[in-house]
Amino acid sequence: MEQRRYIPLCERPGPVILDTDIGPDCDDVGALAVLISYAKEYGFPILGVCNCTSNNAGTGTIDAVARFCNYPIERIAQWDKPGFMDDASCHKYNTFVAEHFSDAYRTGTLTPENPVSFYRSLLADAADHSVTVISIGMFNCLAALLASGPDAYSPLSGAELVRQKIYAMVSMAALLPRGRECNIICDYVAAKHVFDGWQAPIYLSHFNVGYTFRTGFDGICETPQMQKNPIYKSYEMYTAGVCNNSSFDLTAVQFAVMGEGALYRLDPPGRLEFYAEIPDLPDATVFVPNEAGTIYPMQKVADDQTLQAELNRRIRQFSVPEN
Repeated sequence: MEQRRYIPLCERPGPVILDTDIGPDCDDVGALAVLISYAKEYGFPILGVCNCTSNNAGTGTIDAVARFCNYPIERIAQWDKPGFMDDASCHKYNTFVAEHFSDAYRTGTLTPENPVSFYRSLLADAADHSVTVISIGMFNCLAALLASGPDAYSPLSGAELVRQKIYAMVSMAALLPRGRECNIICDYVAAKHVFDGWQAPIYLSHFNVGYTFRTGFDGICETPQMQKNPIYKSYEMYTAGVCNNSSFDLTAVQFAVMGEGALYRLDPPGRLEFYAEIPDLPDATVFVPNEAGTIYPMQKVADDQTLQAELNRRIRQFSVPEN
């Protein structure tokens, strides 16, 4: 496959779907805030957000953060099978945030959509090759989309809808060149299904891109007003007051919007190979360069301080409620 230049959302303001595991880490909250900041600046629509966990408080957190940023997300989906990423470790902040900042969650009127119906209906209505999926969680919902068949929304299979409607997927996943990474190992089978069967380019914000610098609210004086900020509260509660965290998911959003240039570049394409039984590395992946591949790893051009400053600026622009 000939290498294709990724046209970023700042140049091609097409529709976006965010797929997130909001809850097991707080950088998903930062990534959602950054995405909304960019959407307001560049005018691209966020069609919806999919919570790939069974954690209903994560869905409430999506609603809370979006409304706090004055960008209500009307379509929110959630994984429809119980018990996935829903133990106590996945509730460090999102139950509090949902209960205190989402009226719909608190009153029981927040009803998430089935993830397959969510994706199929949005893609069926979209123009061909127009939708950018930003995946910053596990791949179970996307795998379910790929496995879906024709329905009332479209006569196409899920795989055909992806091929016809998706422009690209930008994904935070994998440790390169080889290793284990959370978004893959938490549902290894689903991740393999997506990376093997996704018939559109994948731009990979791998582990080391966002690991080396931290973003959030450290150095910000806590005030009563900050306690009214669900983004701040997510970072504060998840980090036990440190208020910053690695920037894994935020770099995927930033690349999706800004693309190659002063901040990032792309390596030549390849494939992500899945090896369930590598000695001492169970459920590992290995990136294999291949001119015919459709997976393009990101690398940083800007230094960590530059990336940190820009992402912090966008997270912190919502320091007080917008009216």
